[in-house]
Amino acid sequence: MAVSIDIDALREAAGADVCAAADRLTVAGEPAEVHPLGGGASGLVREVGQPSYEVWVGVTADGFTVECDCAADADLCPHAVALTAAALADGFPWSSAATPPSWAEIDPRIAELADLARALPARRLAALVAEWAATDPAWESRLRAQASQAAPHTAAAMDGS
Repeated sequence: MAVSIDIDALREAAGADVCAAADRLTVAGEPAEVHPLGGGASGLVREVGQPSYEVWVGVTADGFTVECDCAADADLCPHAVALTAAALADGFPWSSAATPPSWAEIDPRIAELADLARALPARRLAALVAEWAATDPAWESRLRAQASQAAPHTAAAMDGS
């Protein structure tokens, strides 16, 4: 069943500071794309000087639900408000029974390794992934695809030739 989201109520619940930050993201063109995922909306939100944040918003049995990679203390972060506003502007069809990505079943081995990776400092994890990608073309391709940079750099391109 389709539902509608009241952006004014959402903005009121988020507060003035969160909405101001969300508005800055929107003016900067973020998120660039909104994708349907599990009956909700998903997208990457990029901020200058920050990593990209993967955001999901939707309506679940618990009400309006947000999942964001950022470290915001509040339930509604600027990334979620910006994504919701973009989805509404695009006429996004909301489901009344959405399933957040975190509710998906994950292989226990993958979950264990993901927990290990989360325990690493971001720079160390990035260096580890870069080391593997530099020695394995399949890893490099997957890394570039995840970073939305599909074309690998060739030595000639790096030299400016």
